Amino acid sequence: MTEAKSANRVMDILNLLSGLPGGMTLSAISESLVLPKSSAHEILHAMVEKNYLQWDCKRYRVGFKVFEIGQTVSRNLDLLQAVRPHLKSTSEKLSAVTQFGVLDKTEVVYLSKMQPHEGIALESRVGSRLPAHVTAIGKAMLSVLPEEEVLERYSGKEFHHFTRNSIGSIEELLSNLRGARASSYAEDMEEYTEGVFCLSVPIPNDGERATYAISVSMSRESWNKVEHDNIVRILETTAKTISESMSQRLNSKVHPLKVS
Repeated sequence: MTEAKSANRVMDILNLLSGLPGGMTLSAISESLVLPKSSAHEILHAMVEKNYLQWDCKRYRVGFKVFEIGQTVSRNLDLLQAVRPHLKSTSEKLSAVTQFGVLDKTEVVYLSKMQPHEGIALESRVGSRLPAHVTAIGKAMLSVLPEEEVLERYSGKEFHHFTRNSIGSIEELLSNLRGARASSYAEDMEEYTEGVFCLSVPIPNDGERATYAISVSMSRESWNKVEHDNIVRILETTAKTISESMSQRLNSKVHPLKVS
């Protein structure tokens, strides 16, 4: 087995197990990744030896070494150091959950999340991915792209419905994005989770390919009480401050995370 093939299989195993806290058996991993059991066992054994995986009750789980690396990256990633103070301040000001994410093709990758002492529970968590078309933060980022690029990204994509309000077609998405582009903010009105409403604005950048946005999430009760225009103004101020902070770090030769 070549080193490149082994490395790819290690990454495939980590990707597979990262979403399964309960772990998987050797047979299940072998079947899922179409790997011979002998090859899978050899790689898994080496990963357990290095603490990248744990093995107990005949199941393999992500190990503490991966958690340690993730925590180190999270602490040291300069991008997040530039974002978190402003995200926290906005969360406290609005008494609501605020999130920061990056667009990866047609998905949102959540990079940071701030939650006040009391707040709604969200499906999203740091490091998780959600479909961009059913999240305010995803649509805010899609709205800054040319329509041609949106069409290309969604070519052949199936639009899954998560709630009755989920966008169900490319035509509906493009129409929604035109509205977001005109207003400079995007909404999620129970499109991914029943009872959860969100507002989001894109973060201005200096020509960087990576596209970022911040969002605020609230319950239906709060949504019906608050002044949406006021929240958007607060988010836009925060987005501008974050953009300036990111630019300062970029000019200091520290490059922000890029996702294709």
